[in-house]
Amino acid sequence: MAVNLEKVPQAVRALVKMGARKVILFGSAAENPASAGDIDIAVEGIPLNRILDADVEVGDILRQPYDLVSREENSRFFEIISRYGKVLYG
Repeated sequence: MAVNLEKVPQAVRALVKMGARKVILFGSAAENPASAGDIDIAVEGIPLNRILDADVEVGDILRQPYDLVSREENSRFFEIISRYGKVLYG
């Protein structure tokens, strides 16, 4: 199953408007979108009380399977992602 990354820049802009200081694409969509089953995005800087809003916004934009990971929720996982992912903003 392939994912379409065409709307990812729009999702990044929405995350930045919500306070994101860093946005990272990681996982199979970053390595090989043609065989990826979803789009994995990590974000830093969005307050925890707004992360659900951010998640809904990204879903409305992408309209395909995705995961949104917040540094504020899981800092250790974010640090690993930071080493291997593709920085889209920040």
